[in-house]
Amino acid sequence: MGYATKEDIDELYGADLLVKIADYDRDGTPDPLVVDRGLQAADEICDAYLSAQYTIPVVPTPGVVKNCAIDIAVYKIALGRGARTDEMRTRYEDALALLEKISTGKVGLGLPPVTGTDENGDPVTTNPNVKRSGGSFDCGRA
Repeated sequence: MGYATKEDIDELYGADLLVKIADYDRDGTPDPLVVDRGLQAADEICDAYLSAQYTIPVVPTPGVVKNCAIDIAVYKIALGRGARTDEMRTRYEDALALLEKISTGKVGLGLPPVTGTDENGDPVTTNPNVKRSGGSFDCGRA
């Protein structure tokens, strides 16, 4: 399961958009393979940024990541038809800028804390917005 679906695109932009940019065979419906390729490209881009701070895939999908994936997918799909608009490009660039901020820890994911129990049965609350533990790899020369 990816960060966004065809239905998410339809819900945000309306069903007509995908017909305009992904109906290669001109039968009045978006070509599923074209849509799937755009969504896959969006997932790969999101994962590339998110992996700098989080274990991927990020589950559940934060709304902010889903919206980035939608805008990236729409842009990638539109490139194949030459149907890209300035608004699509702006939304794509905005999505990349937001993912960059998330990857550097300047912006969190907006997820609620998760409460569970540890191996002793004690309550534990974790914050999924906190970057993963571990330091950076320093390959400085001696």
